[in-house]
Amino acid sequence: MERTDGIMSLRELFDDQRAFNSLIYTRTDENLERIRSLSLGMVEETLEFLRTFEWKTHRRIKGRLLNVAHSHEELIDMFKYWLSLVDVSDFPIDEIEQLYYAKSRVVQYRYQEEWLKEIDRPSVIVDIDDVLADYISGMCAWAREWAPTILKLTPAQTMQFITRLDTIRHRHQYLSSTTVGVPSESWRKVKHDFRTRGGKRTIPVFTDARPFLDWCRQNQWIIILITSRPIDRYPNLFTDTIMWLDKADLPFDHLWWSDRKSERLEETHIVMRSQIMFAVDDDPTFVHQFASKGIKTYWLVRGGGREELEETESNVHLVHSLDELMKKEQVHVV
Repeated sequence: MERTDGIMSLRELFDDQRAFNSLIYTRTDENLERIRSLSLGMVEETLEFLRTFEWKTHRRIKGRLLNVAHSHEELIDMFKYWLSLVDVSDFPIDEIEQLYYAKSRVVQYRYQEEWLKEIDRPSVIVDIDDVLADYISGMCAWAREWAPTILKLTPAQTMQFITRLDTIRHRHQYLSSTTVGVPSESWRKVKHDFRTRGGKRTIPVFTDARPFLDWCRQNQWIIILITSRPIDRYPNLFTDTIMWLDKADLPFDHLWWSDRKSERLEETHIVMRSQIMFAVDDDPTFVHQFASKGIKTYWLVRGGGREELEETESNVHLVHSLDELMKKEQVHVV
């Protein structure tokens, strides 16, 4: 977004608008009131833009030529309001290109999903966190950097907190307020920060994730990713997940969200026993859901510190890596 051929970059336009805004209000002003005022102002300018086209039939004068310059002026007013909203909401203007194309991908994906009628060939069901994404390491790294400030820990408390995180990360143990040693409400704030400031985009990819998905592709199976990430409360996680998958260059066909994963499959009229080769998940709840529908299910337990339940159902198979899963399924390798 650097200036070329005398044309101002978006960053320069933003800085100019911010400088003007600073003459009108200060950062100590109530942000919520500013956001409300600016948003309503942008709505009003949008209506002004619409009126330049005389869209109401009864107000249209036959033979009158449209004032295109007026329309363009209203668009600039809308843009200036948008820049002001960017300013007051602390939008990362330097990341706009990346965020724009990520959102375009999300919109395209949602449009394609609306036309999905049925799954018509063999498929595999794959979870994301702790199956493809090393959530434990990613969350620990984020908390290590940001949590001491969020929780206002003392230097001594910070050292103890980081020691616990490093142990959890090294052993790949279950991560919760109890295991990190902070109150549940405090840990909720850290997770909120992680979910709202792009933390999901920073999670490492397990080394066996790409080979596993490539192997699924070689077998010509449809790859359906189903995650329980809370996009109902954090819609931005849709974009973050798409960006993570793109950055990791992980192949997939469909990406679904549900905290009732087997029911999500039923909604698409998948024939559980014949169309799904297997499902793989790290959460015993979802493992049971899949298995109860007659789906061959791999329960992936990568680390320690979590009790390993017995494989009480005949179609549940415990594995410790995706490499181990592929070896057990080697009969399907092309």
